[in-house]
Amino acid sequence: MNFDDIKNELNNPNFKIDITALLITIHSDNLMNGYHLKAILKRQVEILELQKGKTGQDLDDAVGNEIESLNEEFSDWLKEDLINDVNNISRD
Repeated sequence: MNFDDIKNELNNPNFKIDITALLITIHSDNLMNGYHLKAILKRQVEILELQKGKTGQDLDDAVGNEIESLNEEFSDWLKEDLINDVNNISRD
């Protein structure tokens, strides 16, 4: 099916999309991507800290602190992006 076929189907009153299933699929894909990214980020931070010579509890503490710092930064970015998104889609 190409784009024109999809466009024609959208004009067909018999064409039905299960929005709930679509949203659940998108959400689960986003969650899986998030899990992969968290694992990759943690591994990269661990490697950087190992290169600094940290091991054991020092490594765990440094990784935890760096991840917390990044999460705070990402939360700030998320707030800004959500505010911008809401402003961009508002009807005013």
